[in-house]
Formats: sequence, C-alpha cells, structure tokens
Amino acid sequence: MHLRLLLLATTTTALLPPQHAKHRHTTAYLTPVEKALASGDAESVVTALEDTTTDLSRTLAAACLDRACAVAAAPDGSGAAAALRSEEDRLARCYEALRARGLASRYGVGITRPWPVTRRGVTPEFIAARTRNLTLASFRPSEGAGPLWWVLGSVLSIAEILLSKKLGMDSPQPLFLGTAALVLADQVAFKGAVGETVAAAANSEYSERIVRHEAGHVLLAYLLGCPVQGCVLSAREALADDRAAALNGAAGTAFFDAELNAAARSGAIKRSVLDRYTIVVMGGIAAEAMCYGDSQGGKDDEGALIQFLQETVGGFLGSDDPAGEVANQARWAALNGLLLLRDHRAEFDRLVAALEATRARSIGTVMLAIEDGATPLEALAA
Repeated sequence: MHLRLLLLATTTTALLPPQHAKHRHTTAYLTPVEKALASGDAESVVTALEDTTTDLSRTLAAACLDRACAVAAAPDGSGAAAALRSEEDRLARCYEALRARGLASRYGVGITRPWPVTRRGVTPEFIAARTRNLTLASFRPSEGAGPLWWVLGSVLSIAEILLSKKLGMDSPQPLFLGTAALVLADQVAFKGAVGETVAAAANSEYSERIVRHEAGHVLLAYLLGCPVQGCVLSAREALADDRAAALNGAAGTAFFDAELNAAARSGAIKRSVLDRYTIVVMGGIAAEAMCYGDSQGGKDDEGALIQFLQETVGGFLGSDDPAGEVANQARWAALNGLLLLRDHRAEFDRLVAALEATRARSIGTVMLAIEDGATPLEALAA
C-alpha cells in the first residue's frame, strides 16, 4: 500500500501540474496483484502472485491468500471433482508463491527433515522418556467438557425440581423432557453452538483449549506443506461463516494434502505421505498435551484417523497386526506432532496470538503471523 502511494505521488507530479495531481484517477497505478484482487478472480490473483518481479506487502499477501482460500460454489455432476482439484492446485500454488517471495519461509520445512521420532515401536516408556513429563494418557482425548456438563446438568436439574415445586407440578419430568428437547434441537439445528457458548462462559479454559487445539492442526499442516484453507474456532462462528472449515457447521481446520489425494485416487499411498497426514490429524491432541499436559478435545480426530488407517492399513502398512499397527501409528503421529510443535514453539505462540486476535477471520493474516516480522498483533484484529 505504501509503495502504491509513492508511485502515485511520483508519477502525477511528473505528468501534471501540482494543482491537478489530486484529480488523476488512481486505478491506472494499481499493481498487477492489486488489479487481480480488484477483479475478484482467484486464478488471476495467484497468477499475479507468482510473478516475483513485483513488490508485495504483507497486507496484500494476506489478501491474496484469503482470495485463494475462498470456497467457490461447486458445480453439479461430473465437473465437481475436477473443480475441487483445480481449487486445491490453485491454493497450493499460492502457498508456493508466498514461499518463493520469502513470506512463507517455514511452509513445508518439515518435509525435508527427518521425523523427530523415526522408530515405530512407540511404547508408553518411550513416550515418557522423549517427552520428559508426559504419559500415553496425555494423548488420549478425555470427555472434554463432560465434567463441566455434569456439573451444569446437576445444577439445572436441581433448579428444575425447585421450579416444579413452586409451580405446583406433581413431577419435574416435563421440565426434564423440555430441557432434553432443547439440547437435542441445539445439536441438530445449531451443531451444539448454544451449548458450546454456555460451556465457554462457564469455563474460560474451554475456549482457550479450542484455539490451541486448532493451532496445532494449522501449524503442523503448514510446516509439513499441506495448504490450510480455513479455520473456525467455534460452532457459533461456523454457523455465520462461509469459510472452508465452516462447511461442516462446526469448529475445525480445513487442510488438504495434494499428494495424498492423488495417491488415494491411484490406490498407492507411500508411507511418508501417510505419516505426514497422520501427524497433522493428531496435531490438535499434540498441542493440548504440550500446553496442558493432557487432551480434552480430539475424539473426532482420533476416530477419523482410526477409520482411515483401518481402511488402508492392510494395503499400505503391510502389517500382520492391523489393529496394533493402527494404535502404534496414532501414538507415533501424536508424539512426532508434539516434538515438532515444541521445536517451533515461537511460531505456535505467534499463531495462537493471531487466532485469538482475529478469530481467523482472515486466514491469510493468520498464516503470515507464523513467520518472523509478521504484522503487529494489535493491528490484526482491526
């Protein structure tokens, strides 16, 4: 933005008398990237971004990534798959272009380095030795807000019993059934957004854990070269948001691995690709274990990973003990995820601060905050 203003001032002074300079139309002085952004066409934006001969501010870089991450309406029929692959390819090119410009220097750095843990036999004793203060239980998602819901439910039940007596009701059963109906309606219609809001109000750590959980997914995907398309930090925000991760109506992170998708289509997934995917999926659990010593969220992540591995383990891991190999792969991925996050703790903390400041409204701003010299966080929420 400052460069554009400088060019405008220099050019108009040279071509026009000073008193007429302010009337000159500014559109002609937009940079190629600015013109592409003004057009609203994601392909044009990424193409302009790939031209590294033009200067680019961090603000414009974030806007370019936001545009590339925008979810386009999928065509019906046979063109949907091709459109999705084109969208993924464009987003991957955007991240690569930002890396080529030095704005995403940590993108994909984890691919070229050995995993922190290379051995496959990840025992509880080995986990304790490598982490120094964690156990296998630290990576097992607990009931999350279960205890909190038990307390709130008990308080509500007592209140309903007292209310039923005050109203002269023979039994509090109708009130119990009404509450159960409201909870079910919240789950079906609002993906639990109302309940989540209540839990966050009752316990501030609940929201803090969600931010750090999603930060684990986002940072590990970034470090391992998997383009992140969106991040939503609560079911309530997902209901009012059209970002990529909001497509399932809940909090989460949307990322993809182009190599994994291509391998899945061909039916031949390399072990290195499988390892990378499992580390990112277990990244939320790893982040909670790093920050709190245990994990409350991540049951859905764990379930999705187990299902994926169970469907592929025989053909891709070649084990005589598929169930044991699935469990070991999950432990291996969680441990590697934790050690990678520890190695990049400064980047993780910057990412958490950016997520808390912006609520991930701009995924471009969030991703660039991972790097050194990012925009000051007090300006990110503006």
